[in-house]
Amino acid sequence: MHGPLVVGHRGNSGLAPENTAVSFAQARDAGAEMVETDVRLSADGELFLFHDGTGTRTTNASEVFPDRADAPITSFTADELRRLDAGSYFDGRYAGEPILFLADLPAAVDFALGVNLDIKAPQDSPGVEEALAAALKGPAWSRLLRHNPVAVSSFDPGAVRAFALAAPGIPVWQLVETVPGAALLSESASRGVQGIVADHSSLDVSGTEAIRAAGLGLWVYTVNEQANVPDDWAWRGCDHYGLSGCLCGSAGLRHVAAGQAAKLLPSRKGSAWT
Repeated sequence: MHGPLVVGHRGNSGLAPENTAVSFAQARDAGAEMVETDVRLSADGELFLFHDGTGTRTTNASEVFPDRADAPITSFTADELRRLDAGSYFDGRYAGEPILFLADLPAAVDFALGVNLDIKAPQDSPGVEEALAAALKGPAWSRLLRHNPVAVSSFDPGAVRAFALAAPGIPVWQLVETVPGAALLSESASRGVQGIVADHSSLDVSGTEAIRAAGLGLWVYTVNEQANVPDDWAWRGCDHYGLSGCLCGSAGLRHVAAGQAAKLLPSRKGSAWT
């Protein structure tokens, strides 16, 4: 592959219910090379894909479990999670779309896309790093990994560290909200982190250069259209600053579908994965 990887943020979440099978399928159809999703651990130890800390915004938890509407989503068992509708909040035509579990994700992307797994709020899912490392050794994930990249990321440096120890063969990336300081960059590089996933709005020339100088890759989130990227760096040469991946919302994926990826993110020479 050449140029920055185009990654569908929670699938194609501007046009379909986020983190569901239909959202991932739409991201694939729009031309994404990879999808990003959020991983949590259910109360009985199953890995499922869900962004929020509760089911209030994106499910009918308040109807199915009225006494637990605001309960942590990780307090639900796998069977309880499977009773929830994760599609109707977005549009009635997606009624009945279930919460997706990690085991079902390779088939949901037709074994044809890379996957970025974001360990979400690990303090609410004790042991999630080890459970995820074990799950990625299963036959479906092994099949996906033969031809597609898989990476794990988190805002929590401890989770990044724990997963890297549990699964040294899977690339790990550190998510950040602001340009990371020298200490975090040095620590990340020393423990084998592949790169930094940064909020594009927090980056400037000096920040991108510091990340690259530390020997780390650089991805950004969440880009939707050209006007959504700081002019002082992205449009003046992603090739120079070494951007290797971009988490895109639906507007960004529309550029890809229209064959305009170069307008969204100018391509660069070399691998998009490192």
